[in-house]
Amino acid sequence: MRGGNAQQTQRTWERSEAPASRSGKRAALSRRSRREAGNTLGNFVELREARKAEREAGVYRRRRLMAISLLVLGALALVFAVLVQTPASDAAERAVPIDPNNAGPDVVLAEAAGVAISSPVRPANLTGIGYHPEGESLVKMTPRGENLSANALLGLLSTRETPEKIHYYLMDAAGRGGPETGALDVGSGTGTTVYAPVTGAVTSIRPDPMVQDANVIEIKPDANPDVRVDVSLVRSEDGAGVNDRVTAGMTELGTVADSAAVLDPQLSSYTTDAGNHVSVSVSKAG
Repeated sequence: MRGGNAQQTQRTWERSEAPASRSGKRAALSRRSRREAGNTLGNFVELREARKAEREAGVYRRRRLMAISLLVLGALALVFAVLVQTPASDAAERAVPIDPNNAGPDVVLAEAAGVAISSPVRPANLTGIGYHPEGESLVKMTPRGENLSANALLGLLSTRETPEKIHYYLMDAAGRGGPETGALDVGSGTGTTVYAPVTGAVTSIRPDPMVQDANVIEIKPDANPDVRVDVSLVRSEDGAGVNDRVTAGMTELGTVADSAAVLDPQLSSYTTDAGNHVSVSVSKAG
């Protein structure tokens, strides 16, 4: 009897446990479902945020690419404008190395050792201006005006234009040593009057070793008696003599010799004529 009661009691306990077990399972499943729903919602939010960040990054990349493209196109347009403009303007600049309407007879082309170097020919008669080396003993000149030998793009961005619109070239060294602006060639036609480039006194007149019947005139400038200014390729029969006082841009020294008859003047590569010229240089005295 007791055994039967025990079995009945066990079955009763099992029946009472079953609903509780099912209820616990349902609660566990509910919690699991909520967790999965929460995880799904979290994943959705993260995915949305990731897509939003990706879209923003894409917009930034497109804007940056567009800005870079505009900069490149602007640079190319600038270079193209320079290349198109340069050939057309170059011929005009070669024909007019200086504006004679804005340049006086003593217009200064360069400075060396504290001495202003004026044009040895009248601005209206200039055919070209070029600098080149001519030995270690020469003093470096500082040109005035715009260097037409410079890079066209750099010249467009930065210019040393003067009121007289002086244009010059730095010519090839051609194996010569010394400062690249040691000698100044001032182009003009044969027979053009040559004037003193500085104010001072003529200290010597000697034959020019390069051209027959031409001379080199040496002047001691008042601005710096420790240097000498040489003017070469000058026919000086009727010009100033030794010990004569000369005034820049005013005193006649002679005329331009025909150096192109016996030489191939380098200046002719930068002008539209034969390249005849007078040459000016500065050296230390003694």
